[in-house]
Amino acid sequence: MAKKSDGTRNFYRFMMLIGIGVIGSLGYSFISAAPDFRKSEYHQAGTPAKDCMECHIQAVEKIPIMPHRPMGDCTTCHTLTDKPY
Repeated sequence: MAKKSDGTRNFYRFMMLIGIGVIGSLGYSFISAAPDFRKSEYHQAGTPAKDCMECHIQAVEKIPIMPHRPMGDCTTCHTLTDKPY
């Protein structure tokens, strides 16, 4: 069996680092894709997910529909912000 040259090993190491970087950046982009929501009387950090779903699963006027499956807690992905929309 032939021994791989150092140039070939370095190439594969470099490609592995590029792959890890791409996978890491895609994972970070996926995690940070959830939009922030504005603080209001309805959006509080301690609001249970079932209270959020009461509004966001129904077709209530001017309330966006939740485009994903219900999760245990909304604030793990979505953060509260004071920015106006």
